[in-house]
Amino acid sequence: MAEGAQPNGNRQQNYGKPGGNRQNNGNNGGNFNVQQELNGIKQEMSQLRDTVDMLEQEKDSLRKAIRKLKLENEHMKKKYKRLQEKVGDDRDGDESAEIEADYDEIGRDFILVGGIHDPLALRFQANIKDENGIQHKSAERYYWYKMAEVFNDEAAKKGILDAQSFNDAEEAMKEIKDFKESTWNEHKMKVWEKSQTLKLEQNRWIANLLVFSDKTYIAVATQDKYFGTGWRKNRDEANKPIYWDGENQGGKSLMRLRKLFRQNHEWKENEEDETRVKYNELRRYTWRRVDPTKRFQMNGHARGRRGNFRPYSAR
Repeated sequence: MAEGAQPNGNRQQNYGKPGGNRQNNGNNGGNFNVQQELNGIKQEMSQLRDTVDMLEQEKDSLRKAIRKLKLENEHMKKKYKRLQEKVGDDRDGDESAEIEADYDEIGRDFILVGGIHDPLALRFQANIKDENGIQHKSAERYYWYKMAEVFNDEAAKKGILDAQSFNDAEEAMKEIKDFKESTWNEHKMKVWEKSQTLKLEQNRWIANLLVFSDKTYIAVATQDKYFGTGWRKNRDEANKPIYWDGENQGGKSLMRLRKLFRQNHEWKENEEDETRVKYNELRRYTWRRVDPTKRFQMNGHARGRRGNFRPYSAR
């Protein structure tokens, strides 16, 4: 019995020891895994610090590059001005500077044109009569009508002209047959400026607003990078010239028209005071960035039949 008891006890102890060893090995393995994970986190943190340092260096390099480009730009403008003086350019120097001002020089003295409530926008509803005596409900409708005319689409012309609503006119414009952007690009600036000219000539109160704006920079807030700044009014970037990446040809055209209309403009009785009130109202509520949470802003582009943007206006 004693012999039997002793081996059994030994076996129990022997069986117990391996079990205990397994538990200890498990703890050691767990500690090793945690240590590995900590080392991995430390390595990742070190890599992140290196990345941050590298980005800081790149940011400094970009700042230096921007300063260098600005200096070069200043030199080019001075050179351009000297060349103008040599060839006897007869343009008003102040007016030229106003129209060709760099975006980073504008500051906050500018107005954002665009929307159905903006008299200077192409989309604003103001009846105009074209050179053939045809009535159009807005400068934009005239613009679309001329687009259809360029591509000899009589059905689209009629659809745009007879449309009872803006949406119907837009749908008719989308259906212009054989539309080619490269072809339209040869005509669009001339048509855009003509549409605005007709509106200003036939709606004196709108021309008064343009003249009253004096030398304030005019920016067309649309996603179209040719006519506008590249940003719609409901984007934060619309209110920050540093982000503008469009040519703003629509705004420049309005500033050229302003110079033209101002040459022979004479205020009638009470006109200037009435215009001042309207102008200040527009600056406060319309010629500014639109908060999309407070006010609905229509899109500045129409889509073609295949979903592609068809730039048709600079609202």
